[in-house]
Amino acid sequence: MEHSLPQKIFAKISSPSQFAIDVAIILLLSTITFWLAQKYDAFEYLVEFSRAHEEYEIDEILTLLMIASFAFAAVAYRNGSRLKLEVLKRRKVQQSMKKMAFYDSLTGLPNRELCINRFEHILNQSARTSESAAVLFIDLDNFKEVNDNYGHDAGDILLKQFSERLLGQLRKGDTLSRFAGDEFIILLESVGSINNVTILAKKILDCIQTPFQINANETTVGMSVGIAMYPNDGQEASVLLKHADTAMYHAKNEGKNTFRFYSNELNKQARNKLIIANQLRQAINSDEFTLHFQPIIDVISKKVKGAEALLRWESKVLGNVPPDVFIPIAEEVGIINTIGEWVLLQACQQSKHWHNLGYNDFIMSVNMSAKQLGREDFINVVESCLKKSELPAEFLELELTETTIMKDVSSALCRLEKLRKLGVSIALDDFGTGYSSISYLRKLQISRIKIDRSFIQHIPENKEDIAITKAIISLARNLSLNVTAEGIETAAQQKFIDNTIVDSAQGYFIGKPMLPSKFESLFFKDKDSY
Repeated sequence: MEHSLPQKIFAKISSPSQFAIDVAIILLLSTITFWLAQKYDAFEYLVEFSRAHEEYEIDEILTLLMIASFAFAAVAYRNGSRLKLEVLKRRKVQQSMKKMAFYDSLTGLPNRELCINRFEHILNQSARTSESAAVLFIDLDNFKEVNDNYGHDAGDILLKQFSERLLGQLRKGDTLSRFAGDEFIILLESVGSINNVTILAKKILDCIQTPFQINANETTVGMSVGIAMYPNDGQEASVLLKHADTAMYHAKNEGKNTFRFYSNELNKQARNKLIIANQLRQAINSDEFTLHFQPIIDVISKKVKGAEALLRWESKVLGNVPPDVFIPIAEEVGIINTIGEWVLLQACQQSKHWHNLGYNDFIMSVNMSAKQLGREDFINVVESCLKKSELPAEFLELELTETTIMKDVSSALCRLEKLRKLGVSIALDDFGTGYSSISYLRKLQISRIKIDRSFIQHIPENKEDIAITKAIISLARNLSLNVTAEGIETAAQQKFIDNTIVDSAQGYFIGKPMLPSKFESLFFKDKDSY
């Protein structure tokens, strides 16, 4: 880029390093001149010359030169200061012109040109990192009515308040742009999953439900949002913007004040998850959750020694929803802690009930998520459930996956130590599918590892799975850990486990997850079968 002459001059005179060099050169030249004058007695020679040629009036000439030098220095300083002020003034004008060119004068948001430029940058970055990106095309519903009823000034106030509310819902790196009139664009990079975009779309729709205050009047507006995802819906900014615009019109056609994904498949997924999330919030109060219990047997005696509590959801609206569908959604929308606390209390109460029936050594295993473990009051929740159910802590086993623990190792270590002191045992679930770090196994002070079903399901046909399973069992023995084999589905798999040092097993071959009544009828017929 070419720079103007004032910019070049300003850069030169305002650069500290260049100024230091100029001063050093002047001092060096002055020192050399003074040294030469001393070496050759220039001053003495000048005096003698002046006396010999008085008609030249050398002293007056020198005086005039000194006065001229001071005058020149003063003029140079004055012109330099003015030049700096002029360059600063022009720079401010250029910045103002740049802002006018790339930012909306009303809202201060990036305008159409800057938005497209940033979008192209985000897409280039996403292509390098293989991450997803998203664009949300937003159009205000019935904005024309605000202008018609209250005037264009009122419309401007609404647009400013609207943009401020949307900005409050975005992450630091996200971009909100006023694209044209009452159209806005949100650019999202590194979105992770479609669910995150769905949650944001719901948040921005919720944030405008409160009426806007326009002078002495209150008014409400809706907005239609179209969403396009990179790379599924396109790989160029213009294509994605077009697809998001199309999706936005679909949203308008379907009733306004809603959002739609460009892809029919993504749109269906997002709508289904939103429905599931809404139903989940009502599930506990509507008694739609139940706990099923899968038996865990002692490998040697083949008697039941405990059970794993597994959550099931029979929605009155959606029917039977699988756990691998609704649990991730519960985590995303922030209600997993409420559900998890309900599960823990119900499991403890059921275990205590069976203890009261005489099965005093029965151990209840309950799964914990990363969000539950990350709660500040997690230990208090466990203590509360044990206290309410009157179940001794040593008969509760909490199952955590390796990835759950590794999300925040230091915090997990602290909480697991408190659980151990409380008397609760810890099992590492799905062992072998995560980090499987021996150093962490020793630090975590767990009491049991559960071999993931993926290693069991191809035994005895797959030699590699046999070798891996034996290695896990050997590792557990060396670390003095108990071992549970999950996913036992055939007699051959059970026979293989019987010939190892694994102390307990579970799987469909032993018993499927079942309601408490069926569990009692199958396994608690008499004390000898327990």
